[in-house]
Amino acid sequence: MKLSCKRIDFEYTPGEEIFTFPEESGLSFIFDVEEELTADPAAMDAVGKMLDEAEKLAEKAKAAIQAALADKGNPYHGIVTYFMQFHRDEVPPEIAAELFPGNDPAKLSFAEMVDFLRLKRFGSLVDSEMNQQVFILDLSFNPKITDELMVVYFDLNQEIFCITHES
Repeated sequence: MKLSCKRIDFEYTPGEEIFTFPEESGLSFIFDVEEELTADPAAMDAVGKMLDEAEKLAEKAKAAIQAALADKGNPYHGIVTYFMQFHRDEVPPEIAAELFPGNDPAKLSFAEMVDFLRLKRFGSLVDSEMNQQVFILDLSFNPKITDELMVVYFDLNQEIFCITHES
């Protein structure tokens, strides 16, 4: 089957997981969809629409991370603060310098660090708790240097319902 998507010409096999690296798909990030969804044409239409919006969703995710950093009452404040603090203050200085090229990491605010986050992976799966299709964006400072991720979950309405830190 062909994915209904404006940005890439992509063929997939219904009922089989999609997992492609940038050099295979032409995207700048990993693209994956669980097999349950590839067998559902409506779910795959949603994947295509959301994939067309991936960069906008990443910007929305980064804005939500900045909002969480600015608001101690935000339920994600602790998670995003720890993520930033770890990358600025707890990694060796030479690693921090690679993560934030051209900047003195010690002088960067956590909000400024958000600008360095890049979309590493766009995926879709059925969330077991919600029993519905969701979209996952993994954001990383540099996946070649760190395996730590800010993971942002979106529902079908492009609303964020979870932000977490994974490695």
